[in-house]
Amino acid sequence: MKAGLIGLSGSGRETIFAALTGLTSGTGEFRPGEALVPDPRLDYLSGLFKPKKHTPARLELFLVKPQGKTEAESLKVALEKSREMDVLLLVARAFPDLLGAAPTPEKEASSILNELLLYDLVTVEKRLERLSEEKKRGKKNDPEEVALLTEALELLEANKPLRLKPQIASHPKLRGFGFLSAKPLLTLLNSPDDQKEKPTEAPDELYFRGRLEAELGQLTKEEAQEFMADYGLTELGQARIIRQLYAMMDLISFFTVGEDECRAWTIRRGQDALSAAGEIHSDIQKGFIRAEVVAFNDFQACGGFNEAKKRGVFRLEGKTYLVQDGDIVHFRFNV
Repeated sequence: MKAGLIGLSGSGRETIFAALTGLTSGTGEFRPGEALVPDPRLDYLSGLFKPKKHTPARLELFLVKPQGKTEAESLKVALEKSREMDVLLLVARAFPDLLGAAPTPEKEASSILNELLLYDLVTVEKRLERLSEEKKRGKKNDPEEVALLTEALELLEANKPLRLKPQIASHPKLRGFGFLSAKPLLTLLNSPDDQKEKPTEAPDELYFRGRLEAELGQLTKEEAQEFMADYGLTELGQARIIRQLYAMMDLISFFTVGEDECRAWTIRRGQDALSAAGEIHSDIQKGFIRAEVVAFNDFQACGGFNEAKKRGVFRLEGKTYLVQDGDIVHFRFNV
């Protein structure tokens, strides 16, 4: 999953990027990084199997910050690059600026959201104009594409994002446009260190104490836990962000375990065992025989595979089995 950080200058995008990835320095206008997906279930499995490798799932993060450009030019470049992302993280300043001016995060976020809509509106209008010109020259249009674009145009002209209509946002014939308002979007309200934890009224918003979290990320685990206790934190905000992103994108995790490696794999909810096998390796998918499956909760209650088999919670599943969140899976295959 690729997540792009967008926001106005002064919103603290770099601080948020550092808090999520641990990267406190870097050059270039397009900075990649990654955040490890925290999962206590994987920690338990690694503690039990003591593998050579412990491999959490990863969230790819990208920060686009063009240098030497105006605010408008910088935002344009960032939005163009964001077409490649699966999900967007909109950072809005919720802390006083250097002069003590009060923040206006709602206004700031609204201005970015309007830019996303405008970007998509221009894209749709240009495509429809081109199709109209081609039709005049005698080239036959795809009526389904025209109908979808027309419906998208009506939605955007009403100042509504394309994600409100999944049948448009995810349609194969429109996917190549990389519509920005069709992507899942989570707003991060970048808050001061003394901001108390509290929910927002919107399900797609989270308060995040960027500077504090970035500083905690540079400490040892023991030091971080001590400071977290002082601030009343039971977990890092990174975990809340990733959980929210997984929920928004309907993602789940399954596990492969053993003495060599315990690893978490990310898939979309509703994927079958055959496609899940392909996430590991195409050879496993090609030579799929069966999947040996036990739910994590059952495995934990049993304490291991042997007891899980005795209790009948260790199952053999075929290609069409829908993998569930927390499944521990071993794929049998032959190539």
